[in-house]
Amino acid sequence: MTFLRIFFLIYSTSIFSADLSIEQKLGQKLFIDINLSINQNQSCESCHSLSQIEVPTKTKSGLFKIKKQPALGFVDSENVKNGTSVANGSIARKLGALNPPSVGYAAFSPEFHWDGELFIGGQFWNGRASNLVEQAQGPFLNPVEMGMPTEWSVIQRLQENASYRRFFEKIYDIKLKEIKEGDEAVSEAFKAMAQAIAEFERSPKFNRFDSKFDFESAGITQYNESEQRGADLFDGSAQCRLCHVTEGITGDNTPSLLTDFSYDNLGVPANPQIPGSPAPDIGLLGNPNLENARGEPSLIAEVQGKHKVMSLRNIELTAPYMHNGVFKTLEEVVHFYNTRDVLPKCTEPADIFNSGFGKTCWPEGEFNATRNISELGALGLSGQDEVDLVSYLKTFTDNYPKWGNEGVIHDPNVPRRSQSPFVEFPVPRTLK
Repeated sequence: MTFLRIFFLIYSTSIFSADLSIEQKLGQKLFIDINLSINQNQSCESCHSLSQIEVPTKTKSGLFKIKKQPALGFVDSENVKNGTSVANGSIARKLGALNPPSVGYAAFSPEFHWDGELFIGGQFWNGRASNLVEQAQGPFLNPVEMGMPTEWSVIQRLQENASYRRFFEKIYDIKLKEIKEGDEAVSEAFKAMAQAIAEFERSPKFNRFDSKFDFESAGITQYNESEQRGADLFDGSAQCRLCHVTEGITGDNTPSLLTDFSYDNLGVPANPQIPGSPAPDIGLLGNPNLENARGEPSLIAEVQGKHKVMSLRNIELTAPYMHNGVFKTLEEVVHFYNTRDVLPKCTEPADIFNSGFGKTCWPEGEFNATRNISELGALGLSGQDEVDLVSYLKTFTDNYPKWGNEGVIHDPNVPRRSQSPFVEFPVPRTLK
């Protein structure tokens, strides 16, 4: 794959500003508001948690206890805790068919476009929303997510809230109470709501850049032996960096996003644990903007089954993995990349009743004929190599000044109150 060339056109203020702007405060309020769903029980936060998730964690003695994860993953907490793969919607027994991706660092994804060789950027697994504002509008009207029937129905809910009325008038000069059904102002206010949510997602909460990976990249600390071996493999024979680039966004002394924002078909097997057994998701082929972005039609084989290469930041915290959530652990993911085309094909599906899954066999992929065979599938890595890669992946977890100084771990190079080495790096407002 080619490396992404990102040009930042307009920047916001520093990602580590002490306080949220007034627009970001509105966005935060909207992000957590369950009243904006059809049954007043679902919000953006339902699938993209703003809390540290409590999970069973193995202690040094070998026992398990419930412990909060070290940082925010911005995914569905129920999926992380229970190993489920899709999210509940506002309407009972209506579930999505895809694993909700993290919205951490989503503000850095370029607008969806064709770079001359590849489709790049956008939001959602298939990039159908060109940018954050478009993405933020989608869940409100999605029948298996928040379930609101129309933009007007959302505006009516906003009108009921005095705080929203004040915010909208002050920030956008929109008088919510005066809007009537059929007015052009309905769409204007609906888009303003999404704009506020997008601004919140550009805030420091979602864009910390304070993982061990960041501090090591800045020359402040060092990896342990296993992490360093994993880093060498990641950039070398494991070929991970071909898509999950480790170079700085705009060169030296800038952070990496650990993705090139392209699309790929990894040959992932179907997940039979998704309720309703939906057909395999067609990925990029389901994006209605392909021809407009490219200037000509794409062959089905070029786009079918390809899903967005998501950032690996906080990957330790965002189980289950892949667009359909078929893998429950990082160890499974790494082993799949290493042995997909080496182990025999399973005769049973990829579920808990198939004892050979990922051990003696792999099921055939959803779109097997067009899977990527040049960059994964038969990497020839040893068992220790896989362990070291997982150790390295865990250095991508935010909040390192705290978790790197807990219990027996103590990093004197990064005290608890350390700021990100990229504290002044801005979040982009427009990407291309």
